[in-house]
Amino acid sequence: MVDDIRQWVLQHRELILDTNRRLVSIPSENLYPRGNELRVQQEVKQLLEELGFETQTFLPTDVPGLVEHPAFLNDGRVYDQRPNVVGRLRGAGNGKSLIFSGHMDTVPQGIDAWTQNPFGGDVVGDRQYGLGIFDMKGGMVAAMMAARCLSELGYRLKGDVLIETVVDEEFGGANATLSCRLAGIEADAAIVPEPSNLAIGPINQGGVYFRVSFQGVPGRNFSGEKVVNPVYAAARFLEVVRQYHEWRNKHAAVPPLFEWNPELVTLVQVLRAGNTQMELADRVPSTCSFDVWIQCFPGTTEEELTEEFTRFYQPLVNQDELLSQVPPVVEKKIRFLPGTGIPADHPIVQTLEAAGRQTIEEGLPTRGAAFACDSFMFNLYSNTPAVILGPTGGNAHAPDEFIYVDDFLRLVEVYARTIANWCEATKN
Repeated sequence: MVDDIRQWVLQHRELILDTNRRLVSIPSENLYPRGNELRVQQEVKQLLEELGFETQTFLPTDVPGLVEHPAFLNDGRVYDQRPNVVGRLRGAGNGKSLIFSGHMDTVPQGIDAWTQNPFGGDVVGDRQYGLGIFDMKGGMVAAMMAARCLSELGYRLKGDVLIETVVDEEFGGANATLSCRLAGIEADAAIVPEPSNLAIGPINQGGVYFRVSFQGVPGRNFSGEKVVNPVYAAARFLEVVRQYHEWRNKHAAVPPLFEWNPELVTLVQVLRAGNTQMELADRVPSTCSFDVWIQCFPGTTEEELTEEFTRFYQPLVNQDELLSQVPPVVEKKIRFLPGTGIPADHPIVQTLEAAGRQTIEEGLPTRGAAFACDSFMFNLYSNTPAVILGPTGGNAHAPDEFIYVDDFLRLVEVYARTIANWCEATKN
């Protein structure tokens, strides 16, 4: 079986990369509070049906109980024309089932220049480029190609394989992932192909997104008016945020699975002041704000993270002459994304590790994933335990996003062997 799978993957290299290109070529940017995932989801549905999957599509808000659920993020997101797609390849019975779950929305292309076509899927050297190819259209293509590989090689599975692609995962979404769980789409295990760089992630970090705002007094003091520039206060508090980042990384208790990368990131992401639509703005702005993303290890609650941040900055604000007069207003912008996971010796982790050793001599590392994602919807709100494993690459959420081609082919192999072992494949 190992040799069959490897040969199939190598022989179908261009098909696999063309399928990446097929999805990358369809823009599906999440333009909060709306999104344009419809066309790519229609393409996924067609792909799954070509592979023999039974499919269903539904809007997240069509699922009874979604908006009443305590994990529903009710912040004005619109789900018209944004369907989930779920495919099921039925097994012969009496075998374990497996879900591959990922999102088809991408972050917006942004204003920074790309050197490659973001919708081209071009292969240059050892890389394939495209918006969302790393996070995470490529991972879902790998799952589809793994299922195709086993089917064309004549293997029959006892357990079902499900492939679901959801909408609106970026910007703390996850409502669509929750809707699949509430719709009763469950399995014995789930693999979330987020870009883990070919590392098996039984656990992953969480995080919270704050907007920090400062109120000033706008204008100019031609007649002796008292103007207060909020930019100075924001600049002072940015230094407090930097100090907080340094402090918490000196004092945090690092779980063993995160010793490979113990840093808890604190990312200042957007800075705003005044009317940015004006080419020239000859006045002190009335407001200044910046957004900050703060990550945490699994087991940290939203209340604990918020209290830690507040407890650090509040004394510094109180004793600062400027910040005590122009204090920060800290507002949570999206849901808290909890870090969650499953035991490192869970059978699905062991199955992935065995498949990794069959594919790569040294196997795949098992370690914590240093990012937040929607896997918590499985681990907290369903009976399906979820593990993370996805492609290697770079520039997620940035220009020239890419995957490494050779590693991507190995990922297809790992997925195929995992399906075969977990769902108990037999040769026809």
